[in-house]
Amino acid sequence: MAPVLESSSSTMDMCSVVTQEILVMAVFFGSLFLWKSIKDGKKKSCKKSLTPQHCPPSTPPKKPFRAETRSEVPLDSLEGSVLPAIRAAEAEMMKLLDQREFTRALNLLRKSERDGHCRYFSEAFFASFTQSAIRVGKIDVMDRLLHAMKHRSEKPTSEFWRTTLKMLSSRKHFDGCLSIYASFGRSLAADKVVFSCLINAALDNGTPEHAAAMLDRYQEADLDPKDYVICFRTYVATRDVESAARTFDSLGEKVTSLMLNLLLSTCVNAKQPERAFELLHKARALQESRASSTENTLKEDDIIVDVVSYNTVVKGFAQAQMLPRCFDCLHEMRAYNLEPDDVTFGTLLDLCVTDSEVDGANEVVNRLMDGDKPADTVMCSLFIKGLVWAHKLPKALEVYEEMKRRMCKGARPDIATYSVLIKAFVDAHDLEKALMLVADLTAAGHTPDDIILTHLLEGCRYVGNHALGKRLFSDLLAAGVNPSDFTLIAMVKLHGRCGAHDEAYSLVEGWEKKYGLKASVIHYTCLMSGCLRTKNYDQAWKAYQLMTQRNVQPDSATITTLIPGMVVAQNWERVLVVARHALKSPTPISIAPECLNSALAQLRSTSGDRLLADELESMMREANIRISARTTQRPPPGLF
Repeated sequence: MAPVLESSSSTMDMCSVVTQEILVMAVFFGSLFLWKSIKDGKKKSCKKSLTPQHCPPSTPPKKPFRAETRSEVPLDSLEGSVLPAIRAAEAEMMKLLDQREFTRALNLLRKSERDGHCRYFSEAFFASFTQSAIRVGKIDVMDRLLHAMKHRSEKPTSEFWRTTLKMLSSRKHFDGCLSIYASFGRSLAADKVVFSCLINAALDNGTPEHAAAMLDRYQEADLDPKDYVICFRTYVATRDVESAARTFDSLGEKVTSLMLNLLLSTCVNAKQPERAFELLHKARALQESRASSTENTLKEDDIIVDVVSYNTVVKGFAQAQMLPRCFDCLHEMRAYNLEPDDVTFGTLLDLCVTDSEVDGANEVVNRLMDGDKPADTVMCSLFIKGLVWAHKLPKALEVYEEMKRRMCKGARPDIATYSVLIKAFVDAHDLEKALMLVADLTAAGHTPDDIILTHLLEGCRYVGNHALGKRLFSDLLAAGVNPSDFTLIAMVKLHGRCGAHDEAYSLVEGWEKKYGLKASVIHYTCLMSGCLRTKNYDQAWKAYQLMTQRNVQPDSATITTLIPGMVVAQNWERVLVVARHALKSPTPISIAPECLNSALAQLRSTSGDRLLADELESMMREANIRISARTTQRPPPGLF
């Protein structure tokens, strides 16, 4: 009997536990159902409410406005006071935008969107708001405004797009331009301003494939010939030689030099230099046809082929290691009276005049002298100049020696050849070789000019050979050389370098009387600088007095050269004289503040004359020159 009772008791306990668990589950699900019912009731009452602010916000308060998706009611069908409210809100926001109150206008716009009024604003409103957003850099606001405009019945006009895209382009918001194309695409009118902004944005943004996709729509617009430049820019970026050539052929004589050069760059980038040379010849024929139609009176704007055109082709041949074709371009340039420039020779020298390609440099020299079209004096001189620019003076000298050896072939060195080489050796401080070239020059029947004389005087100054410089100066002037202002500068520097300040002073003093040229402020400043360098302060002051007597006005360089020298000499009266001249003259001379502050500081610390220091400080204040703190610290009374 006991086991039976125990079993019954266990069963009852188990039933009690199960019942308790079921009750707990029932209470839980009942509470959940009741909570959901209350929540759904609140949502329904909120949707029926006329005031949306009674609904608890499910997102942060500053929710971005969004485009309406409801069916649009025509503007003239709005009831009661809705239309006046829309117009008033628009006017208020426009006024805020005019007052540069962008944030307040944006808050009102968000409220208008919540009220469903955003779609009824005018295009003028959207244009003003969009431009303001771009101006303050709020491109996200611009994107939302444009998204809202997509849902209006009236599409944006071309004028709206022109203004918007030009503003974006001018501020380099290229991503903003491309987002407009991605959103509106074919709905944009084929307007050349609109699509030029979009294409340029794609090119500047590094996506030329997008620019190429827009070209067809761009060319649907009414384009002028000059408008095709952007097409050629796109072809360069995409290396589309065939499209560039077709556009070039279609334009004919209307093509410009910029378009041609972009076309040639397209060929070079695509590694087709022969095609580039062929197209250059086509352009040359077009230019000649244009010249014949205008009776050979081509204006600068009518020229199609220029030095840049040939330089581009030379670059293409150089990249392809086609040295003979580079020379074909050079000879053709000379035939059409186009002078090669430093870019031309720089390109050639990059190809064949390097330390590791001596054979290439020799080939250049040989082609200059022995080619099918032997180079003339001008070509050789230009190439020597290019070698000098490339710091290849020994190779330049080789070309010169070859010119001397083959004078019978027309490559005779002229005065320009000698001038370039003499200056190169002077700059290298090799005066001996420079003088050897002068001997060659005179032996060849040429007479040195003032430029060569100036170079030689500079060489004498570099090596400190005062006697040689004076002899060259007197000999060449006796031989008929007319000195120039640069000759005087070189002689004054030479005298100053060697401490012959009296000779420099006498030369400047008698320059106008003897040679008919008036010494300038530069000459007097050089004279003073030489004196001050050797601490000959009285001689420098004498030069300054001579300058003022000759009514030559000092400049900023003169003042900032002389004042520190007089400060070092502790001749404070002269410091004040120069400062007065500079600061109180009818046309004040600009002086670096640190120059005068240094003078004032040393005047106060080393001189007992407070009146001079106070006068200098007063002049500086009147001239609005900032005075440093250390210069205002006066010594205590009775110190001096």
